[in-house]
Amino acid sequence: MPITDLLPEWRSAEVVDLDEQAVAEIAAEAGVDLVARRRDGRNFPVEVRMTVLDTPTGRLVNNVIRDNTERQRVEDELRASQARLAGVMEIAEDAIISVDEEQRIQRFNHGAEKAFGYTAAEVVGQPVDILIPARFVEAHRRHVRAFADAPEIARLMGERQEIFGLRKDGTEFPGEASISKLKVGDEHIFTVILRDITERKRAADELERQVLHRTSHLNALLQLSNELLLTRSLEEALRRALNHAMVLVPEAQRSAIYLYDPQGYRLALRASAGFPQLPPITVPTDAGLLGDVFAGRRLRLLATPEEVARYAEQSSGRQSWSVFGFNSTAPTGVVALPLMTHDQPVGVMMLLREHGAQPFAAEAYATLEGLGNLTAAAIVEEQSRLTTATLSNQLAHLEEQQRTLADRLNYAEAGMLQAARLAAVGQLAASIAHEINNPLYAARNALYLIEEDLPENLRESPYVRMVSDQLARIAGIIERMRDFYRPTRGELAPTDINRLVEETLALAGLNLRHEGIDMIFAPAQDLPLVMCNADQLRQVLLNLVLNAIEAMPDGGTLTVRTEPGSTVALIMVQDTGVGIPDDIRAHLFEPFFTSKSNGTGLGLSISAHIVTQHGGQIEVDSQVGEGTTFRVVLPYQQKL
Repeated sequence: MPITDLLPEWRSAEVVDLDEQAVAEIAAEAGVDLVARRRDGRNFPVEVRMTVLDTPTGRLVNNVIRDNTERQRVEDELRASQARLAGVMEIAEDAIISVDEEQRIQRFNHGAEKAFGYTAAEVVGQPVDILIPARFVEAHRRHVRAFADAPEIARLMGERQEIFGLRKDGTEFPGEASISKLKVGDEHIFTVILRDITERKRAADELERQVLHRTSHLNALLQLSNELLLTRSLEEALRRALNHAMVLVPEAQRSAIYLYDPQGYRLALRASAGFPQLPPITVPTDAGLLGDVFAGRRLRLLATPEEVARYAEQSSGRQSWSVFGFNSTAPTGVVALPLMTHDQPVGVMMLLREHGAQPFAAEAYATLEGLGNLTAAAIVEEQSRLTTATLSNQLAHLEEQQRTLADRLNYAEAGMLQAARLAAVGQLAASIAHEINNPLYAARNALYLIEEDLPENLRESPYVRMVSDQLARIAGIIERMRDFYRPTRGELAPTDINRLVEETLALAGLNLRHEGIDMIFAPAQDLPLVMCNADQLRQVLLNLVLNAIEAMPDGGTLTVRTEPGSTVALIMVQDTGVGIPDDIRAHLFEPFFTSKSNGTGLGLSISAHIVTQHGGQIEVDSQVGEGTTFRVVLPYQQKL
């Protein structure tokens, strides 16, 4: 048939027009990516390698065609994974910067652009020194060099001194940073996640200045500031904030903190103290005192019972004090302040006085606002930390996916190359077998006729017997070569693999001449039937079992087990023999390769070919001096 039948119509016309010179030029290339057409008319990507052969009968062009469908799919997944990885880095609020071993910037995300004032185009390829104040440059270089040689893959930066970044406009800002490394080939890539803590330090510094001008209330506030800086749990931070608020306002007997839930547009209870029963779990942001404070973004103080009564009257029943544990009686004093950061409220803190009419929170007004701001900064800091941790986990997961996809791509390429090699060797074996077979049988027939003419005493000559045995051996080798090229597929039928293994082990045991070898069979219960040719698989199993026996000349243990998978059955043949060196194991399934003095090198090649024809695969693991394990994986149903 014309080769153009294997090509799409738009490609066929191009091939027909090629002259001999053009074919020779294409053949000289390492490989050409084309599109081919299957028998059912579907197109698929291929890589074509061509060689031109000049023969007495004319020029022949040999085409080796590799199906690139799986490789293209894996490459598409790899590109998608890389795109997701880049997307995760870009949406991170923290600055994420990657540098190479020469400390030149390779990646600069959107968070880094906001923090430093540069665009990615301005800094990629530049030394990372442009982002560091001059007094810290040399120390930073030493730190990165030491980290490159250290065993850990991540660490915190600035454990001994503060870290400062240098913006494009020359201003500095404090930060917290962690650094990780990833080895790509022979080169290290360093990734720094930097957080601008200017706002947090500004809030802390502002509160510290206020503490210097205030009373013991502000000393307590300074203590809270230090505690919050060391606190790593949001619940712990809120509890400490409530404790300090109750110290600042000793008249209050009950307190609570509500945080804004943007998904439900409500305020959710996160911490409380002094209530006989829990206050409402959630409250709306458009009703009641909490809603007013949150929406108005300002502290609300009801210092006397009269002010509380007037607010309740003006609220027209919107405020129910019973939900805060006061039954039908309103509290005698209330202070509610928004928790603000970057001019945005993140929640509300409320203090309630149960009884009494003494001045309520008069001296703590400004200090409470500072406490609220500091608590809000701690809340946002914790939320940011959790977000960063989530992004870091996603980043690590995507990097692992990227490495996995790269390994799968390499494995697919190796499998396609091995299949092409086996096909080429098989064709060569069939050709040799065909050419040798006719003269071989002529020689055997001639020997038979000669034996008939010989006297009786010469027919049993060792030389005549030697010639006859060697010719029979050559005939057997030729038959195995033909089986390797095109082993008989036979009829497929549902087969009990456990029974097949048991029969094979019984057959191997009859021919077992070695002493001191224990056979162990561990069949899996409820193993589904496998659609296969039982005779061919028996040949594969017998080959593996006999090889295992030969690998244990001094005795040992032969273990065969079966295991069920979701779509495949697994057969493992394990011995405790001498093992297979790496240089031999790499060529085990290659035709005509053998380490035995009397072997043909076709047993494992034919076995691998049979398993491949059944849609499965065969693998081997071995340690010299410890033993070898062969694994045969077979699908339950054949894909026709």
